[in-house]
Amino acid sequence: MTEIPIKSDKSTLRHEMRARRTGIERRQRQAWAAQLNQHLLAMPLVKTAQRVAGYLAFDGEPDIRFALTQLHRRGIEVYLPVVAEGPEPLLHFRRWSPATPLQANRYGISEPVGTRSEALETMQVVLAPLVAWDRCGRRLGMGGGYYDRTLAALPADHQVSSVGIAWSAQEVGELPEESWDQRMHAMVLETGWFTCPV
Repeated sequence: MTEIPIKSDKSTLRHEMRARRTGIERRQRQAWAAQLNQHLLAMPLVKTAQRVAGYLAFDGEPDIRFALTQLHRRGIEVYLPVVAEGPEPLLHFRRWSPATPLQANRYGISEPVGTRSEALETMQVVLAPLVAWDRCGRRLGMGGGYYDRTLAALPADHQVSSVGIAWSAQEVGELPEESWDQRMHAMVLETGWFTCPV
């Protein structure tokens, strides 16, 4: 039996899981999002943070804008990812509030405009969307490597808690893993949240 290369495994799985994610009926996604947002807001990691890096939903990802708005109202600084210019696929983060103007980047994802930019190392928590996940905290993203490379570039003396945000339907038994893949510290789903084994 020929072993399929990990890259091919990931590519096939990414295609299948994106189709599963976008195939969730809109009303169901809204109901699940309401539950997921409540679990996210109740999470101790998030409740005690001063700065949280979030995201705006795209391509069927869980919509966490309600939670981000509540965190902003509590006085927690909220930031959103911005694709950095340059050869390396890295993210930096801009301050966000519900009134912040947005514009689409080259992938069609909304980014804040006109607010200050910060490196991930200044955050306590980063909320990362994903395509598939497993119970060990492995995360399959969209394929660009932005979150993996940004997390890997953190200085050794900086600890940022990475939290995967997903639907329970995106779980797989065990994701293929490569040396540069960054595991999540915790996961938040519509069914609750849990800490991943380290």
